Amino acid sequence: MDEQQFRKIIIQLRALAKSQGETISKEQVHSRFLPLNVTEGQFLLIYKYLNDEKVKLYETEAERLKDTSAYVSGTGSAENRVRSDDTDNEYLKMYIDELNSMDIPDEEERIKLIESALKDKETAVRVLPPLYLNNVVDVARLYSGQGVAVEDLIGEGNIGILTAANMLDMCETVAEVDEFMMKMIMDSMESLVIESLNDDEFGLKVAERVNDLNDRAREMAEELERLVTVEDLVKELETDEEYIRETIRLSGNAIEYIKK
Repeated sequence: MDEQQFRKIIIQLRALAKSQGETISKEQVHSRFLPLNVTEGQFLLIYKYLNDEKVKLYETEAERLKDTSAYVSGTGSAENRVRSDDTDNEYLKMYIDELNSMDIPDEEERIKLIESALKDKETAVRVLPPLYLNNVVDVARLYSGQGVAVEDLIGEGNIGILTAANMLDMCETVAEVDEFMMKMIMDSMESLVIESLNDDEFGLKVAERVNDLNDRAREMAEELERLVTVEDLVKELETDEEYIRETIRLSGNAIEYIKK
């Protein structure tokens, strides 16, 4: 099993459950894990995780939707929808305070607003973002701890909301809008996390490359009892001159054993 893909799906399921008023169906769980070879025993562990997270699990999607009292998306105080340790972040405290000062529509009003958004793109861009700001906080918490600041995740999630609002012609029902908005929020944050990981990986590769050249230059300088030239390194390392010069540039010209 692809561990990274497994973790990604778990995060998506947790966010989906939050968007559905802390409910989810086994059909939804199974459909997300369809690409992976998940055993029944592993599904039991997934169900236990969801149960530990206080998510109500239904056997079928029809059963979940029938229980309309449980299907509430994006409602409730943002302050109650994040863990207390998240509020240690000053930015997040301020953001939550700002959200709590906003009027949150009840479920009936919320559905009417989404239905109006489905009819007109300008209306969608105007009315949808406030309905999903709390969801952004939820998803940001799920993606936190992966090398990206919570405030950056929230910013990217808000961009995802605006992007989705401009693409609402892909949806026909309120339920589809909810799922699409959550997907765009998660995709935006996930792209930011992946970009950060790629940047970190690139940085590590550059550091390794510079350190390796520095070590080889130092060894040669000690043997020759002088600073080494680029030509010395090309000959010794059996590589091309451009590779050496590019590595020197990447180091900020800070390799002291090479003659400038």
